[in-house]
This record gives sequence, structure tokens and C-alpha cells, in this order.
Amino acid sequence: MSVIYRYANDIGLAQDLLQETFIKIFANLKSFDLEKGTFKSWSSRIAVNEYLQHKRKRNELTFEENLPELISDSESTMIAKLTVEELKVIIEKMPEKHRMILNLFYFESYSHEEISKLLGIKKSSSRAQLSRAKKVLESIWYKLNLSASL
Repeated sequence: MSVIYRYANDIGLAQDLLQETFIKIFANLKSFDLEKGTFKSWSSRIAVNEYLQHKRKRNELTFEENLPELISDSESTMIAKLTVEELKVIIEKMPEKHRMILNLFYFESYSHEEISKLLGIKKSSSRAQLSRAKKVLESIWYKLNLSASL
């Protein structure tokens, strides 16, 4: 549930997709291979794919191509200093496409190549989208910190 909710940011949708995820997990249980990874990582991938499939069916999975990278691929100092709780709060406030890229890259540990295949975008676009998402994350963090200090 937490994996799907991180993407959907809507409890009702997350519950619906969780039910579909469980159906797929049980239907494909025989294909689970412990040598390829843990059950948690396998089921998380099914959950992520279920969410992405839901977005594709509704033509809601669109990303701009050929965006310039705004910041380097190295972690900014601000992102590295965030606690998990702060990160969760900020990610919930982000636009969906940025939330999706951050979740895929940081929480699910997908490579840019895997993200590009999942989302149907170029590998360079995956990097650029992640760069933009980091910038949005930093902007939200800055606004939250300003309001907290006032």
C-alpha cells in the first residue's frame, strides 16, 4: 500500500490499485524466483507496474522529451540533509510526474534505462526529468522552511 500511495497520493486510488496488485501477485506467484530478489522487491515492482498501467490506460503518462538538465546528477547538499519524514512530506506536495521519477529512481532503485523503458521516454529524458524533480523538491523544501521560520 505504501509503495502505491507514494505514487498515487490518493488513498482511494491506492486501495483500488492494491487490490489489482494482489490479484496479479497471486496469479503470478509461481513465477517468483527467490534467486532473482526478495518477495518485497518483486511485489513492489508489480505494484509500480500496476500504477503505471493505470496511468497509461487513462493517457495520463506524459513526459516532455529533450529537456536540459537543470542540476548535475550528483546529490545536492539540501537533498542529502533531508530526513525520510521531511522527504515524504515534500514528495506528497510535488506534481505527479516529478513524484513518479523520484520514487522510481530513489525508492525503487530503477536505473535511468529501466525508467525510460517503463515510461516510454529516452534515457536522457529520464535524467532531465529527475533533475527537474530535484529542483521542484528543493523549491518546495525552501518554501516549507521559510514558512516554518516565520
